[in-house]
Amino acid sequence: MGWTRKILRVDLTKGTCKSEPLNMKWAQDYLGQRGLATKYFVEEVDPKVDPLSPENKMIMATGPLTGTPVSTGGRYSVITKGALTGAIACSNSGGFFGAELKFAGWDMVIFEGKSKKPVYLAIEDDKAELRDAAHLWGKTVWQTEEIIKKAHQDPQTRVASIGRAGENGVLYACIVNDLHRAAGRSGVGTVMGSKNLKAVAVRGTKGGGAIKDAKAFMQAAAAGKKVLAENAVTGQGLPKFGTQVLMNVINEVGALPTRNHRDVQFEDARKISAEAMHEKRPTDGKSHLVTNAACFGCTIAAAAYPSSMRPTSAWSTSRSTGARRAVSNTRPHGHWAQPMALATWRRCSMPTCSATRTATTRFPSAPPWARPWNCTSWAF
Repeated sequence: MGWTRKILRVDLTKGTCKSEPLNMKWAQDYLGQRGLATKYFVEEVDPKVDPLSPENKMIMATGPLTGTPVSTGGRYSVITKGALTGAIACSNSGGFFGAELKFAGWDMVIFEGKSKKPVYLAIEDDKAELRDAAHLWGKTVWQTEEIIKKAHQDPQTRVASIGRAGENGVLYACIVNDLHRAAGRSGVGTVMGSKNLKAVAVRGTKGGGAIKDAKAFMQAAAAGKKVLAENAVTGQGLPKFGTQVLMNVINEVGALPTRNHRDVQFEDARKISAEAMHEKRPTDGKSHLVTNAACFGCTIAAAAYPSSMRPTSAWSTSRSTGARRAVSNTRPHGHWAQPMALATWRRCSMPTCSATRTATTRFPSAPPWARPWNCTSWAF
């Protein structure tokens, strides 16, 4: 299939970038980007490694279909020991970044060690080098991508980066590529930040990997797209609403992963459905797909919030939305990551609640979205 048969190994501690051949036996035995990268990871990393230590590795991987005309051919995966879960993480994302990495001639990039200072990786086909990222540290992913593209003088450069969350150790931080696509599971952005790696910028001009029978491949790709186009969900729902439409499908079969609705339909799924995401908010008239400036999780606003104005009470009510939010200028509480000084977000431990000691017992006024998720009993 579409392998370039080459991987890039980046030693952040030494500041080196080296090419090595892809293990084609593993590529045949372990399916796709997730399977192959996981094989590399388990062979090279101690299972007891601390996710945020230099000994943990992070792999950005493409698969045999990445960069080809098939559906989902633009995706890439990030494989590491996740900061949030402490288990092997595989977080994938769409957009253009994955295909561009393949077009540059690389099947995957393996990051190891930790840089002494903030850096970003710049890849232009066979050329790969680590560059200083001191001027990017503290920037948002949107600012970072804009600055890097201007520096490279090429609008086709694709960028995957972390923001302030990844830099500050938020355990569920994402890696964002192409401005709005995210590898968002298991805290892969946190691992990236722990290595002082701010971003990866890729520009490729080589095209995808070699396909043995291009004509048969294109026929199969066209047939697959026809099936997707004729399906109500993939042909109509996804183009209009995006992947959020799957919320409706999952709920229809009683598989929505909520603690109280494992085998039945969730009657309030409509409030978090794809249609709901496109409805207008009464606060600012924009759809729920657009970030609300009043959102308590906005780290940009938090960082700009003057210390003299930071509330010290356990709970505060937003004047713009009326929503209650947890605030503290001393320390975080519980697994739901209460802000510390409203700028630094971290996760801390809390004993698992028993059936008689529920989340509402510990936080009687906490709204449902602010209750710890490790409780065995939930009282909504």
